[in-house]
Amino acid sequence: MKEKQNSNQFRDVFYKVRPILMKEPLAETLGVFGSENVVLEYSFIDVVKAAGHACPTVTGAYLCCQEALDDLFAGETPARGEIGITIYGRHDEGALGVMSQVFTYITGAATETGFKGLGSRFKRKDLMKFAAEKLDEEAICFRFERLDTGKAVIVRFYPWLIPFPADKSQRLAALMQQVVTGGADEGERGEFRDLWVEKIMDMALERKEIGSWLQIENV
Repeated sequence: MKEKQNSNQFRDVFYKVRPILMKEPLAETLGVFGSENVVLEYSFIDVVKAAGHACPTVTGAYLCCQEALDDLFAGETPARGEIGITIYGRHDEGALGVMSQVFTYITGAATETGFKGLGSRFKRKDLMKFAAEKLDEEAICFRFERLDTGKAVIVRFYPWLIPFPADKSQRLAALMQQVVTGGADEGERGEFRDLWVEKIMDMALERKEIGSWLQIENV
């Protein structure tokens, strides 16, 4: 029997990020859970595992999804498969593909490759689409919609407005170049990791000035 892995494999600060709560009616129908009305917890760590890393793009996608769902389902728990998402841009444009994978993981909304459903229920296919139109030339934009009520919000994400001290940004960029090229020593690799996580946690945990770089608009 393999030894059980340590459950605290991530830095402590990652466990402090507020999770996203979701119902999963498809899994419940198929008998996955031991009881009814189960609420699943999708943590930031879960998303990091799915993506294979944490970065401003993955963190931004997590927060875009969380903020949109908070607005759409105030006081309620969202259900996977009952949310439609429009991504304004091509699937291969910038980091939109990466962000879409985070959205799919959390909400179940998928493109043409998604689950076709059981009869007329639980369809995930085509709940996510990419639209060529641009809503805002300065922002990365998404539309989240409740399929049961039609209520929708537009999310505008301005990653270049995420605050981080200029001296730390410059040092982070220099260290990244050394790390990527293999020229960094152990101390420099550790410094790079600390600065990288600090920037991520400024977004995910501290949410510094979030209203300036992540905006929600009801439509």
